[in-house]
Amino acid sequence: MTGEPLQDLDLPGTALRERPELSQRDERGTEPLTLVRCDLGGADLRGLDLPGWQFLDCHLDEARLNGARLDAAVFRGGSARSATFLDGDLAGARFEMVDASDARFGGALMSETEFHGCRLMGTDFEGSRGLGMLLQNCNLYAANLNGCTLTNAELTGLRLTEASLRGADLRGSDLAGSVLLNADLYAAKLKGADLRGADLGPVDLDRLAAMAGAIISRVQAERILVELANVVVMD
Repeated sequence: MTGEPLQDLDLPGTALRERPELSQRDERGTEPLTLVRCDLGGADLRGLDLPGWQFLDCHLDEARLNGARLDAAVFRGGSARSATFLDGDLAGARFEMVDASDARFGGALMSETEFHGCRLMGTDFEGSRGLGMLLQNCNLYAANLNGCTLTNAELTGLRLTEASLRGADLRGSDLAGSVLLNADLYAAKLKGADLRGADLGPVDLDRLAAMAGAIISRVQAERILVELANVVVMD
């Protein structure tokens, strides 16, 4: 349970440690806060303990949340463009319909962290830790997911155009409806990944080798054969 929501606070650039009515409430063991339509653009939340806090339609662009404890936090609506979550604890956190383009999550604990319907263009997840991160119906154009563990997940409806997935572990995941046009799959682990229904874009021999072990449809296989060998496939 959360207390009465705090609405329409204007806190751009604020160091929340200097606002004891906000930063110390959770440290004293009271329930998490809910912030609604608050402006925290450029605010300093580094190292704060904010488990279970809810940020609803809040402005967090360029906010610094490095090292913050945000496990089970909820971010719904609003924006966190260019925000930094480096080395934070985001286990079990949930992002819904948030614009977090160009945000940085390196070193953050992302176990069971979920992103639904988010704009994550250019967002950097490289170096994030933990198992079970989930991404669905998100725009990840040019995002950096190098080395991320995304195994056995429903990674459906993702736009991964120009994204970098070097060394990412996608084994057993379902990418139905996702777009992988020009995505960098070098050294990615795709064994058992279901790419049926995904837009693979043009496939050359190097890209085909990177897809080793993935599951594709007969239609996709025929299209790849036509692209590589310039043959005509007939029944």
